[in-house]
Amino acid sequence: MSCGNSETFWTNPQYSVEVVDPDEEDDDNTGTLIIALMQKERRKKKFEGLDLLTIGYSIYKVTRPLVHCV
Repeated sequence: MSCGNSETFWTNPQYSVEVVDPDEEDDDNTGTLIIALMQKERRKKKFEGLDLLTIGYSIYKVTRPLVHCV
């Protein structure tokens, strides 16, 4: 099942992050990434009788350097 609007997906904010191992004294060689998603104007919408909306998101692992277009 697909979540979100595929027609406007490309206009959504997109970020590239590098997760590194913050503790070099352990052997797990992993880092942690916490992602928080918020809905704009939810208090206003709740006052108008609308409940929370579904949020769709995708996380991709990039295995090669990104090309940035300006």
